[in-house]
Amino acid sequence: MDKIVKDENFAKVTEILLKLGLQPKMKGFEYLRSAVLIQFSCRKGHLLEIYKKVGEMYNAKSESVEKGIRSAVKYAYDIGGLLSVNEYYGKVIYTNKKKFTNLELISIICEIVNLQNN
Repeated sequence: MDKIVKDENFAKVTEILLKLGLQPKMKGFEYLRSAVLIQFSCRKGHLLEIYKKVGEMYNAKSESVEKGIRSAVKYAYDIGGLLSVNEYYGKVIYTNKKKFTNLELISIICEIVNLQNN
């Protein structure tokens, strides 16, 4: 499986993840960034397929990818980092009362990148 091309969207996704409070040293950071970029380029990928593709890229099982992303989402939730999505929309759309699912966060990051590109 090819590695993700480091383009403009790679930099944007990285910036968003950092703003969420995620640390690059976290395995979930890499998995989440790759999952977002795959979803962004495919636009119709199913989550299990995305986990599988990311797993192939990092020589990991799809279950490990799912767990790594889930851990990253939980970490961002626990530190209040998910509140930063409000800055991208210019209004409160999220209050940190419940944690995003993996798919929700992947979709939101894709949408933010789309907004930045338009």
